Amino acid sequence: MALLLGACASQVPLNIREAPANNPSLGEVREQAEGYLGRRVRWGGTIIETGNREDTTRLVVLGRPLSKAGKPETIDASAGRFIAIVPEFLDPKVYAPERRVTVTGRLLRTEAGQVGEYPYSYPVVQAQAWYLWPREVERRYGYEDPWWYDPWWYDPWYRSPWWHDPWYPYGYRYHHWY
Repeated sequence: MALLLGACASQVPLNIREAPANNPSLGEVREQAEGYLGRRVRWGGTIIETGNREDTTRLVVLGRPLSKAGKPETIDASAGRFIAIVPEFLDPKVYAPERRVTVTGRLLRTEAGQVGEYPYSYPVVQAQAWYLWPREVERRYGYEDPWWYDPWWYDPWYRSPWWHDPWYPYGYRYHHWY
């Protein structure tokens, strides 16, 4: 029984799955950062840039809404950008742009920067836990989808019903040998 329950356990760390109490949103912090300094936050989104320093890694993240499990949603809504300071080396080829990440930690400060020519104030989080979400495999549409229909698909070894046969109205009886 314990083996079965262990196999069902999530790989996502608990402090990523559960938001801290009174977790402020990225939008709230961007509007009034001074009131939230030192608070624990759980934010996530899409990595824009990964920069390595001598003993830390700096992730610039485009914030996205999180699901209940802490996974960044793949929608176009964003409350802004933030910087996560991770206290170890993260390979920039693994933590690459467009990968989704969730970070929990303490809000340290805001940092002035720019997005293009626009002056921007980045909230900076000292990461205590982070999780890089696995890449999602792009779904191929084809035979595994029961609602997908290819009018030219025909497998002679499969006794397909008439709706899989493009030649059905044109001599169905003559070209089938079964």
